[in-house]
Amino acid sequence: MKKKLLLILSCLLLSIGYIAAQTTKITGTVIDTNGEPVISASVVVKGTTVGTVTDLDGTFSINVPDGKNTLVFNLVGMKSIETKATQNMRVVMENDDKLLDEVVVTAMGIQRDQKILGYAATQVKSDEISAAKSGSVMGGLNGKIAGVNISAAGPAGTSQKVLIRGISSVTNNNPLYIVDGVPITNERSGNDYVDFGNSANDINAEDVESVTVLKGASATALYGSRAANGVIMITTKRAKNEKLTISYDGAFTASNVLRVMQTQDLFGQGWGSWDRAENGSWGPRLDGTVHEWGSDQLDPVMTKPYSYVKNNIRNFYKTGSELNNTVALRYGTDNLGLYASYGNVTSNGTLPNDGDKYSRNTISLRGNAKWNKLAVDVSINYARKDVRRTEQMEMELLQHAVDVDYSAMKNYNDERYNLDNYYTYYATNPYWMIDNNYYLYQDNHTYGKIEASYELVKGLKATGRIGGDFLNYNRENINAKTSFTPGSYSDLGGATPQNGYYSNYRFNRDQLDATAFVTADYKISDFTIGGTAGWNLNQRTYSYNGGYVNGLDVPGWYNLQNTTSAAVSEQYTNRKRLIGLFGQAEVGYKDFLYLNLSARNDWSSTLPLDKNSYFYGGANLSLIFTELFPTLKSNKIDFLKLRGAIGQTGNDTDPYFTSSWYTPLTSTTFYYTRLPIGGVSGLSENNRLPNINLKPEITTEYELGLQGNFFDNRVHIDVAYYHKRTKNQIIGATLAPEVGYTSETKNIGLLENKGVEIAAGITPIRTKDWQWDVNATFTKNKSKVLDLWSDVNGNEVTEYNIYTWRGIEYKMRVGEQIGTFQVPAVARVTDTNSPYYGYAIVNNNGFLTQSTTEKEVIGSSQPDFILGLNTSLKYKNWGFTIVGDWHKGGWMASNTSYITHFNGNSTQTVYNERNSFIWPYSVKVVNGQYVENNIPTMANQFSYSIGNYSYNPLVRNEIVIPKDFFKIREITVSYDFPKKVLASTPISKLTLSLIGRNLFLFTPKKNNYVDPEVANMGNDITSEFGEITSAASYRSIGGAIKVEF
Repeated sequence: MKKKLLLILSCLLLSIGYIAAQTTKITGTVIDTNGEPVISASVVVKGTTVGTVTDLDGTFSINVPDGKNTLVFNLVGMKSIETKATQNMRVVMENDDKLLDEVVVTAMGIQRDQKILGYAATQVKSDEISAAKSGSVMGGLNGKIAGVNISAAGPAGTSQKVLIRGISSVTNNNPLYIVDGVPITNERSGNDYVDFGNSANDINAEDVESVTVLKGASATALYGSRAANGVIMITTKRAKNEKLTISYDGAFTASNVLRVMQTQDLFGQGWGSWDRAENGSWGPRLDGTVHEWGSDQLDPVMTKPYSYVKNNIRNFYKTGSELNNTVALRYGTDNLGLYASYGNVTSNGTLPNDGDKYSRNTISLRGNAKWNKLAVDVSINYARKDVRRTEQMEMELLQHAVDVDYSAMKNYNDERYNLDNYYTYYATNPYWMIDNNYYLYQDNHTYGKIEASYELVKGLKATGRIGGDFLNYNRENINAKTSFTPGSYSDLGGATPQNGYYSNYRFNRDQLDATAFVTADYKISDFTIGGTAGWNLNQRTYSYNGGYVNGLDVPGWYNLQNTTSAAVSEQYTNRKRLIGLFGQAEVGYKDFLYLNLSARNDWSSTLPLDKNSYFYGGANLSLIFTELFPTLKSNKIDFLKLRGAIGQTGNDTDPYFTSSWYTPLTSTTFYYTRLPIGGVSGLSENNRLPNINLKPEITTEYELGLQGNFFDNRVHIDVAYYHKRTKNQIIGATLAPEVGYTSETKNIGLLENKGVEIAAGITPIRTKDWQWDVNATFTKNKSKVLDLWSDVNGNEVTEYNIYTWRGIEYKMRVGEQIGTFQVPAVARVTDTNSPYYGYAIVNNNGFLTQSTTEKEVIGSSQPDFILGLNTSLKYKNWGFTIVGDWHKGGWMASNTSYITHFNGNSTQTVYNERNSFIWPYSVKVVNGQYVENNIPTMANQFSYSIGNYSYNPLVRNEIVIPKDFFKIREITVSYDFPKKVLASTPISKLTLSLIGRNLFLFTPKKNNYVDPEVANMGNDITSEFGEITSAASYRSIGGAIKVEF
């Protein structure tokens, strides 16, 4: 696809020489290896200026002067051909894969031949990114880049979490995103329950020419501390030397939920016994008998079979839809290029009642021009998003008896299913929740740059670039006020009315980035010498203001004035600035040996004033064996390179870690007391002790790599080994409250990541009509906590608690992987002399008891490896692709598992088919002695002994579930209409496609709850903890069209 696109776009302007001598007219046709006409190829008589170009049919006619008989055929992206001129000649031109792939964008937007790079840099082109029309740039990279772990949070517009070479920081693991040389802020907007996306989602994938991922410290050092976790460089489309071209890309997809939890189907409503008001499934065994259910205040009372409702949760969702459109205009000459586009994505997700709607509109304008030695490049991009997300509806959806049909209760205005008569007092009709508890989100995002470069002398160029990224967004949170009619079923049952809540906040994230640098490129004898030196200023501002009302006066009116008391207002601002000087030197020798040295010094405003400067850099070397030993090429070795790199990057922190700051006294500070009182105001110092000696995090990394192409580029492989260590982690360590603070900012620890990345491919079939490519990526990262810190007594601290939830601890433990889950162990006999050594200890009810000292380590949140697979098959104008990936290993905490254990819906709660049993290998305590246990766990107590971690510590082991999965990401079938068919129309290109995204998901038996990828709580290490009843992921199937005029 990419080669055909170049054939159309690469039109060369040739002047036709004046022919004074006698000539011979030669005609012919130029085609490619697929038999398609090659358009706009130049045809020149060798040794003259006489030339022409091929037309839409690939034909040409040229007057060849006497004495000349050789024609030269050229086209960008294809191999040049010299051949003897003959009448009605037929010339076959081959794609030059090496030429197409050799140029990549590196640090500061500088283009370099990939062959000379001494570090890992992976580039993905536009046709691969947008093939499945996901609407998201990062969504189009899944399974295609080794060393990169990408996960999405669910519905359209939600954020993607990107980890490059593992977790190396406690506070921030977000890579730096660069769009056309300018950084953009990519913070996630949302909380544990809702996700509104991040800024990378604002980029129209159809506007992107390529994405280059820089992984190692040596590659990213020039970008400074922002690039400590890697760099994702997005290059947008520009006009080439081409006539006015109009293109349209459109896609429509229909969606349904991919994974909903599997519920048990043996037991129905109740809690130990049947109870019409319970929202759990701890009742009797389902037997199909018809009995009463729901409100007993209805006349007549409702009845239904006491039977399992198949696909109950799945049928709650509807078929969603998504429409994706982009119109673009391009025009270019040798000295001028103009590009403009408009894109729209409209999604109505799978929640009923329009519960998850998303709309994004984008406008992009770009221009570039050259005047002698001056070149100017300008771009401006605007995105507007409107999002509606439901709040915590998923929790209500899970708190439900398996024999009660959701779909029957869709009309919550029906007397039988309204707030007064909903069947359970302990939950709310989820259809009502969707319409009455939700968020509204709207943002406006503008980003772009102005860049100018001037050739000072031959080989020496100065460049100035100023860019901006300006995001402002509004977020409203609406929770309805509820009440119950006196004497109604809900009122009599003790259902809790809600006071109602409303908040309205406005946020701003602004970033200014200015860079000035000079670059030099020279060739002296056998040496190539280049260099870059420059200055960079980056300033980021984050602020918000707004307020909330906790307790509405008038139901249905959502306004900060709708309260009998004052609304609570809040305001916050922070700003950070980074100034850097950077330099890079490159030396090459005889096209086979290249050395690159880079260095940067940063001054950060968030570090202590007199200690805010830090220096780092890198070096890399590449040795190209096929240039050093040209005879290798005759042995089916087309390209072979060995590379090595070492580098260091720093990472500063957020504002206010080195100095105190003050906030107004709030209701959360002193038991609902808020100042001012009686006209007296007051502020409270923040409870975090600042650190005036804070240091930047420093990551040191080295890597070795081998890259090769073989057998006429039919086989390729790129292998890299990396080893990186990060020290001076910045955390908030707990302090005793009597010191006046609850936490202390400090530098701790040494974290290690090392691993292997492999990208390999083979082309088993390549003929005139057929081509079959098979590609794979393999990533294995092994993390380890090498050190934490020593306490005030000099004792080594061996573990640091990252997050605790329901007794599940997520920790860093010295000697183990980063992010390890541990839970309280079952209490067991520890006396090695006892005949019951190792037996579990039960209480007087026969329930397992919890150890007060021992913990059980379950495992790390990090995967053992990631394997990406993709294959493409092309037959003439037909194309077929499949992309999938396998994530092996890793653990996550699941609130879905927790809540369905608690209410008896999990398949794991039908242990022993809920028949009474005695825990095997257990003892009880009689008169202070252990004796073999004979106390049965009774069936009517299973809601405690099997479903509740407070009465059975093993339940926590079930709440932590495996993250393994295999997913088919993309399947596409496409057809390119032949150019001959389109020749008589204004259409120059027409492609139709069938597309499918996230079609299949396979997980281990223990995880029949959720899609592991929807667990996205941000991009720091806490986000790896798990899911808090996340939104469902879904599969999409549809069609697409691409037209150019």
